[in-house]
Amino acid sequence: MKKDIHPNTHKIQVICSCGNSFETLSTVKGEELKVEACLKCHPFYTGEKRLLKTSSVDKFYARQKKADELKK
Repeated sequence: MKKDIHPNTHKIQVICSCGNSFETLSTVKGEELKVEACLKCHPFYTGEKRLLKTSSVDKFYARQKKADELKK
């Protein structure tokens, strides 16, 4: 291997939003890296299927339903 062309790596603590944390090697500066999904909570690794209803049509129907309930 050629010398002085590879980035420096160091140990870093990765913290997920689910609360899971683990240590790995990284080129990212700092001692901590925060992520939104990890192997403990990501649907690909857990086998769960999550459906998110966040389209604008779904939001419209939710507002319309709430308005109808308030009229009653």
